[in-house]
Amino acid sequence: MNRFIQKLVYQILKKHTMDLGTIIIGSVGVAACAMPFVITNRNKKKKEKQLLTMLKDLAKKHNSEITQHEILGYYAIGVDENKKSVSFLLRSEAEITPQFVNLATIKKCEISNVYKETGNHGKQLDQLNLRLSNNDKSKPDIVLEFFNAEVSYQLSDEFDSLEKWNRMINNLLRAIK
Repeated sequence: MNRFIQKLVYQILKKHTMDLGTIIIGSVGVAACAMPFVITNRNKKKKEKQLLTMLKDLAKKHNSEITQHEILGYYAIGVDENKKSVSFLLRSEAEITPQFVNLATIKKCEISNVYKETGNHGKQLDQLNLRLSNNDKSKPDIVLEFFNAEVSYQLSDEFDSLEKWNRMINNLLRAIK
């Protein structure tokens, strides 16, 4: 009987040792496959946090604050609904271009899509912009670039974002007048 128990214990330990090895190998494999996604997501969140901090600093520099904002792709936009201003950051590989707009100096805001010609009389979207027209016609319009095909080859949520901010800025412009 003693021999039977020893054999049973040996079989149980042997079976669980193989299961433990399989579990360890499987866990290491899953971790190795998941790690690039975790690192990419962490880097994206870090960059978004940096852009938001820079956007808030830009607004603060002009005695404004960000009451609503959005960070998408390579741009960040925010508004101060109380002081009626827009802060915008455009990120490229080499630099970040800040733009601050006091909406009291703006007549209208409109969506400006730029297309380029392709073969067979076709057109391809090249840029999605918000164009802010100055009250003073001697000053150039202000262009906020939401999408550029040379920088980002695929659209994600830029259309929805562009329409949202066009609506919001026009609502703020109506409140000023």
